[in-house]
Amino acid sequence: MRVAISFPPFESEKGIPLLSQNRQYQVFSTRGSKGGGFVSLLNRFVGDNATVIFPVLPALAATLLQQAGHEVAWLDGIAEGWSWEEYCRQIEQARPQLMMIETKTPSAPAIWKCISDLKARFPEMKIALLGDHVTAFPEEAFLFCPVDYCVRGGQYDFAMVNLANHLERGEALGSGVFWKDRLTGEIANSGTAPKPPQFLQVRPHIDRELAKWRLYAYRNGNFLRTPGTYGWATGASGADCWWRRPVDGLDTSNLPVGEAHGGGCTFCSWTSLLPKFSVRPVDDYLDELEHLAASGLREVFDDTGTFPVGRWLHKFVAGFRERGLDKVLMMGCNMRADALTQQEYALLASANFRFILYGIESANERTLQFLNKGTTPQQQRDSLKWASEAGLEPHATCMVGYPWEDYDAAKRTIDFTRECFERGWINTLQGTIVMPYPGTQLYAQARANNWLRFDGPANWHRYDMREPVLVSPIPNDQILGLVQGLYTSFLSRRYVTRKLHSVYQSTDHFKYYVVRGSKYLVGHMLDFLPSQAQQEPNAGNFTQIGPASGVADLPVKLYTAGGQAAPVPEQVFVERAEEREVVASVART
Repeated sequence: MRVAISFPPFESEKGIPLLSQNRQYQVFSTRGSKGGGFVSLLNRFVGDNATVIFPVLPALAATLLQQAGHEVAWLDGIAEGWSWEEYCRQIEQARPQLMMIETKTPSAPAIWKCISDLKARFPEMKIALLGDHVTAFPEEAFLFCPVDYCVRGGQYDFAMVNLANHLERGEALGSGVFWKDRLTGEIANSGTAPKPPQFLQVRPHIDRELAKWRLYAYRNGNFLRTPGTYGWATGASGADCWWRRPVDGLDTSNLPVGEAHGGGCTFCSWTSLLPKFSVRPVDDYLDELEHLAASGLREVFDDTGTFPVGRWLHKFVAGFRERGLDKVLMMGCNMRADALTQQEYALLASANFRFILYGIESANERTLQFLNKGTTPQQQRDSLKWASEAGLEPHATCMVGYPWEDYDAAKRTIDFTRECFERGWINTLQGTIVMPYPGTQLYAQARANNWLRFDGPANWHRYDMREPVLVSPIPNDQILGLVQGLYTSFLSRRYVTRKLHSVYQSTDHFKYYVVRGSKYLVGHMLDFLPSQAQQEPNAGNFTQIGPASGVADLPVKLYTAGGQAAPVPEQVFVERAEEREVVASVART
């Protein structure tokens, strides 16, 4: 069967959407983004510098499909920069019989429109829609477009092989696939819980030529050295992050087998998409990295939700150095603030790790506790300090716009990052507005507690980080200003002086900090202009537009990680004196 792995290039006046391999959806400003005067000049300076991330899971799906005897076409209209007409011409040439499309919540209405257009042009082509939004609402797309299949869960590399085999060879469908019955018009399924047949114990190495790795090798702020790519230390029976601590007060005893239990960070969309964790054999991963280095790749960012630690980590570092990979390949990874000792950060540095990404989220301990983050501000401080002292380059991600944080509490996170920049403990930063994606515990809690400013299919397109979705004691324009404040946190004399010295280390450092870095910084600040909150969306881009009216009646069943909303403790709204001490403790160091 001819199968296309596809990302339709739907157009947006806001910028380029980041869809795949992404736990938080974001639109990146480009030369085509809306804005006049000085903003227009800045957009032209940024140019087409939007980040594109190598989509590991779709690439695994493509690899497995090809190994199963199917013919695969890779059609990423977003990364290719295709117009809609060029994208359709590429489909005509590839002639796929089955197309896979991934969507997140903000892109869902635009994707429904794309599917309607595609089915009108290519009526014989079957389309399967998947992703974290589909995992939360597997029946929703059938109300708005003529999609053929909706597939729940994150093991969709296995699920797509199963679906293709079913259509071509009559193989029985695994659980988690939804479709509309041709005779009755009713929505049917092969079982609601996502349980595709797992026919391998170890996933194959990705065929990166098939997945056009060069499209994603240069426009990515995670890479100091280019070309770069993404890797995954996770195994075949699960994926993403090993942090899956149960949420306090959440009773999952009656959940059906196969449903996500809602453990881990309450805001993370991948807790529903990939609820279980497994790790691949160390030698298998080292073999793949060795091949990547031989192919000319210079840097690999491992996008496992949190890089494996303990004995696995020590064996990996030893093998990485024994094979001489530390001499030719630079590594980066996601890490938790409580996961490593000071000595283990030095171990990573000895193996040519550089970029270490932390989800700091907030400098307020009650926020971290309520998000089920499992870390403390003191652990964040120590980890950033230890990593930087080991010669690593920490990257921190922070969020603002929580319903329980007032301006002073949110400002504390800004001050914390500014102090860490000043001390040299943070190298780069990503700031965002907290988003309650459907399927997460945070979304379920927001619905249960009337925290949503808007909700439902008429408003999914607004869940794109360009304006707050959650109610807050902070005005909308001030929330966007706080995000801009995160990006300008680095503007201290000591930090800028250090970076000016670092640009002389190599040509790679100069390109990263001066040429590419300046565009990324300006682009991210444009992403969160306070005027974004007042921009009206173009109704022609979406299936339907409705008023912002709080919590909506959903037209289909919602599948939430954990099955229901966990209770909200009253103390989350009560500030404690020790929270104010966090920034002060950093400043005294």
